[in-house]
Amino acid sequence: MRISKIAPVVVAAVLLTAGCGSDGDGRSSAAGGSKREREPESKPLAVELTQAQSDVVQDNDDLETPQPEPDGSSEFTDKVEHRLREALLRSAKVNGETTADCPDGVTLKASATSTCTATYEGVEIPFSVKIADDYQAGDFLIRYDTEAEQDLLVAKRVYQEFWQRHEDSGGYEQTLTCDEIPAVKAVEKGADTGYQCQVWHDAGNRTTNFSVITDTYGYKFTPARS
Repeated sequence: MRISKIAPVVVAAVLLTAGCGSDGDGRSSAAGGSKREREPESKPLAVELTQAQSDVVQDNDDLETPQPEPDGSSEFTDKVEHRLREALLRSAKVNGETTADCPDGVTLKASATSTCTATYEGVEIPFSVKIADDYQAGDFLIRYDTEAEQDLLVAKRVYQEFWQRHEDSGGYEQTLTCDEIPAVKAVEKGADTGYQCQVWHDAGNRTTNFSVITDTYGYKFTPARS
């Protein structure tokens, strides 16, 4: 499973028109009160984001290798199960306990598909494992594909990615909040998770809610419909 960095969403600062006063620190304030007297036009969400999530790794090399690690003498199924555990860690971006099990083993036949289940912090994600169409018995190098049937939603990673994309406020006051998301949850692939994050920006006293959506490469934050 590949994770790529999603292009940041830039919150544009709204320039206030002439006649607005200054609060003395270079930031404009709307007529009717300084920024310290103004409040968001809608209620903030449950979790305020004030700093980066230190547990979220920036590079997959910083993730711990699941143990025990298979070697050249290990069974093919053991190698596949280990790969599934690594895949969930890379999806989570946070070190945690993983397991994997292919109850009937992995069928070594061309185009054969086997069913496995991997877990991250106790949350199960079903996988299908498909052997390459050109496989032949006795092949030294066995090519195969794995596909998760659900996506992994990890609260710390959501908070971190939203923080990274919106931490630059352009010099204005802002508040970043998100719904209280379960620490780990299995969700429908590529779908709206039902959770939101929010930006309140002092420029224009503007509040924008974003839906948290999973995709192949991680999370997307798209403006929520009113």
